[in-house]
Amino acid sequence: MSEVLPDQVIEFLQTMLPERSELLKRIEEECRRDHIPLVSPEVGQFLQVLLRIKGAQRVLELGTGIGYSTIILTQPNTQKDRHITTVEIDENRYRRACGNFAEAGVAKYITPVLGDANEVIPDLAGTFDFIFVDAAKGQYPGFFNKVWTLLEPGGIIVCDNIFLHGWVIDMTWPERRKKTMVCRVRAFLETLRDHPQLATTLLPLGDGLSVSVKEFVKDEKGGAVSPCGKS
Repeated sequence: MSEVLPDQVIEFLQTMLPERSELLKRIEEECRRDHIPLVSPEVGQFLQVLLRIKGAQRVLELGTGIGYSTIILTQPNTQKDRHITTVEIDENRYRRACGNFAEAGVAKYITPVLGDANEVIPDLAGTFDFIFVDAAKGQYPGFFNKVWTLLEPGGIIVCDNIFLHGWVIDMTWPERRKKTMVCRVRAFLETLRDHPQLATTLLPLGDGLSVSVKEFVKDEKGGAVSPCGKS
């Protein structure tokens, strides 16, 4: 359950969701069993609504896991013109995701890439009108600076787990080694808030989402993320 919203609210939101496929339910169980992160069902539904509003066709995902959110990103795809490029650093998860794409019948709409997103992003061709980031949280600032030039004007970038169990809200962390990650994500959120070419909102769905829209401007420069104190 969420560390921010009451369990009663989360349970209500999930009762209002459409029925998920048996495959998605099975992947949810596998992720819980194998301790693999995945988006919450209500976040998945929000992504589908946002994709439909945007009419997204070229989607980039950082953090495939075993394919749960990627399959969600293919839906709805009524015109069959949406394509998702998804990047995963873990080979075992990558291979499991590819199997799930085939089972879901959506493999032809997905280009899975095995590798470190920091190394993969500079080699990606073309631009994207929707980017979903759900990878290493402490690397969000670096990911943003790399994908900024790939995001089309009018494009949307969504980042998951930006509340970090509520730690970024009151700036506390359970152990010292978490401090750097918490500070980086907090600084990243402040960068999104202050960025002159973005309109951003934060939503308390799952473990928190940031949703940003890139404005239509002539000068296409991304801002650097400032550090958050010393670790």
